[in-house]
Amino acid sequence: MTVYWLVWDAAAHWIVERLTAQGALPHTARLRAAGISAAARPPAPNCQTPPSLATLFTGTWPERHGVTGFRIPGTGGTVEESSDAFAPGRCTAPTVWRTAAEAGLRTAAVHVPWTIGADGQAEPGVDVAVEAYSDRIDRQAALPLTGGHQHFAVGPHPLDVAPEGDRIRVGCEDRSVTLGERDTQWRPLRLGTDSGVWLRMVATGGQRVLLRTGAWRPRVVGQDRTLTEALTGGEGLPVFAGEGIGPTYRAGLLGPRLVDGGDGSAEDLFLSSVACVHRSFEAPARTVLARHTAALVVIYLPTTDDLGHELIGWCDPKSAAHRPDAAEQIWRRVRTCYGWADRLLGEVLDRAGEQDTVLLGADHGIAGTAWTVHPNEALIAAGLAARTPDGALDPRRSSVLYHPAGNGSLWVNHQDLPGGLVPRSAARALLDRAESVLRAVTEPGGGRPATAGFAPSPGGDPAVVRHVLFDPDFLPTAALRPDRAPVVPSHKPGAHITNNGDPRLHAVFAARGPGLSPGVDLGTVDNTVPAQVALRQLGLSPDDRSRQSLSDPTARRVCTAT
Repeated sequence: MTVYWLVWDAAAHWIVERLTAQGALPHTARLRAAGISAAARPPAPNCQTPPSLATLFTGTWPERHGVTGFRIPGTGGTVEESSDAFAPGRCTAPTVWRTAAEAGLRTAAVHVPWTIGADGQAEPGVDVAVEAYSDRIDRQAALPLTGGHQHFAVGPHPLDVAPEGDRIRVGCEDRSVTLGERDTQWRPLRLGTDSGVWLRMVATGGQRVLLRTGAWRPRVVGQDRTLTEALTGGEGLPVFAGEGIGPTYRAGLLGPRLVDGGDGSAEDLFLSSVACVHRSFEAPARTVLARHTAALVVIYLPTTDDLGHELIGWCDPKSAAHRPDAAEQIWRRVRTCYGWADRLLGEVLDRAGEQDTVLLGADHGIAGTAWTVHPNEALIAAGLAARTPDGALDPRRSSVLYHPAGNGSLWVNHQDLPGGLVPRSAARALLDRAESVLRAVTEPGGGRPATAGFAPSPGGDPAVVRHVLFDPDFLPTAALRPDRAPVVPSHKPGAHITNNGDPRLHAVFAARGPGLSPGVDLGTVDNTVPAQVALRQLGLSPDDRSRQSLSDPTARRVCTAT
């Protein structure tokens, strides 16, 4: 008996509902017909990927698992300091695979965080863990070609570009690939022994450009030697790409976007880079599916998130970013990307037997964003925060700041912290004043507020820290602007940073297996429920965390359906 758990990053329930109704996700429809399904509420006040995955994989909220954003403030030191949420041991609640290991059950994990310890070895009970995100060498880039010999670097790896007629040869040490602007496929180039990039040459705006993905160093560790060797033998895994070329697309370097008057070729180029990402994840997933002997198999897929950040707002009818003139063309690209994810789900369903369980989940949903909001600009204008002479945020001269960690939190720089500025006794009043300042921030030319509310920080001292709940149409950033504008149009039309309860941020959830009633729609549940279902299907007794979450009416519906 095996529990297969497939996680699509940022797969919003509203998107999956629409695509399934259109017949675009046949395997998702097949799974939902065979078992239970729901919209799943992500954590609050922050629903970035780390806290949302921690909630999904532990069945607990941030107050318990301690993950409050991509970076976590308040972990010691000065007010601006923070720590990496994906660092080993940073999730303090037991994951499903750790609970399974305590019962003697084994796990295989494909690009799942918190499965490799600080010593570089797999966590207890993990047969194999494939992971690359923790060691990024370089980000994606676009190199304008001059027609002559050129050099550039990817991290420590020097690359040469040499013209060969109307083509180019790109080389690194003794490896090279030849590219032409009429080529329709990306080509992988390995760098050294443990990394690589995907390359493609295109002509846009009268200029030939060499596109490349970012580079990461994947690692494969675990106790199942046969499986680890299957993943590392020969050429091993395909060249890993952890994200597409979204920043290059956003900057207009692929040509004008559809919403800027383009013909869709820029979107197609961007989507083709996301296909490289899908190949990076699909290959190890297929190997694990074919060869594992584990009781729990967890597979993570980031492509739905990658695409959503760059495109989803323009076909989100509830967002001010919605563009009816381009929405259907954008939606076709969304349908393609989700179709790749659905195909992998089909392979999981085909691998699973009658006594196995298949779960489809997501860490959170995603909503359209029309505006970028700079809270620190408003705080500086009100005299609560300060900037350095070169225009950056100066935490040491700030009484209150929107934290550089970017997790939605306001912090008072009180004197109990190293280098603190204001008495701790003044902190609550300063937070109240900062809240009033941010409530007054609105969209340019309109009265729509950037904030939707305020909330306590999970596990934090309410006297010195408070979370801002932004309207989903406002993408917050801790960065400052040369023109000092607090709100500007957003070039990134999809986001999921703070959670004010908007249902577009709800994640997809579906599961079929022994004891799960077919065709049951549970409505809306907490995203703590999938972990409880996984534990139940593994035959593990509920622990204290699940007893608490299974005590509410929503969870009782899950019990009835199982």
